[in-house]
Amino acid sequence: MTTRTLRMRKGTLARKLKEQERARTAGIYLRWYHTRDMPGSGTKTRLACEKGAAEELHLMSDAEHAAFLEAWWRSSVVTIFDQMALDREKTQRAAASLNLDHPTYCGTREPAVLSTDLVLLIRSGKAHGREAVSVKAAQPGETVPLTRSQEIERKTWENEGAIYRAVTAHGMHADLSKNLAWIFRAHNDTVGRQLSDAELVARREFLRLFRRRKDIRVIDACNYIDHTLALPSGSGVRAFRQLAGSKSLAFNLSVSDPVDLKLDEIWRPTQKA
Repeated sequence: MTTRTLRMRKGTLARKLKEQERARTAGIYLRWYHTRDMPGSGTKTRLACEKGAAEELHLMSDAEHAAFLEAWWRSSVVTIFDQMALDREKTQRAAASLNLDHPTYCGTREPAVLSTDLVLLIRSGKAHGREAVSVKAAQPGETVPLTRSQEIERKTWENEGAIYRAVTAHGMHADLSKNLAWIFRAHNDTVGRQLSDAELVARREFLRLFRRRKDIRVIDACNYIDHTLALPSGSGVRAFRQLAGSKSLAFNLSVSDPVDLKLDEIWRPTQKA
């Protein structure tokens, strides 16, 4: 936990706890922290997602954004919860079992509410499970030990039978993160609406060119689609991104520039990842 989160005022804590109780009684999910709770602190991203437990997600850093995108990409992930509060009685029991002092709010002996950055509902066949993900920013290759709060958080989730993972990310600098964000924006724009005639035409033409396996780059195929079919500029690239987002086509997500790939470097997934 950060010093800032431990400075929560007594009235704010009481309000948030009541809100959580009302949400549990109503059977709905309510995140513990919102981006508006921490103005001017770090990098915050608010976005909507079809897998989000609520209508939007509140990600407090670029590192969380990168971890979210990797979770979204996994087909086994059904639902993503963000900033999930843990039950204080359970975290206090976990702390005691680890012989660790439970964090308290500054200037008080009030036990702090610990929260988990991302909690994933996983489906594997007919089985369901939960995976808790705690995210820290780090340079590539840097090892970041668990903090006291993370140790308590880990024990609490393991007591619940959930998988706990502490992950690090170097913001959104990795090519994998950039490519997933590029695909996510295009795919997310298609959720809940019918594709336009121009989008359908562009997608069909891209798949036709892909099946022909011509030795041309993606960007050249996309430009060909735009010019030959007199479609709005960017239609071919948008089609490629949408097809990748629906996992109709796949490519190495760690490349620096996907549109510079050759068509024969793209493949049809044998199964959705």
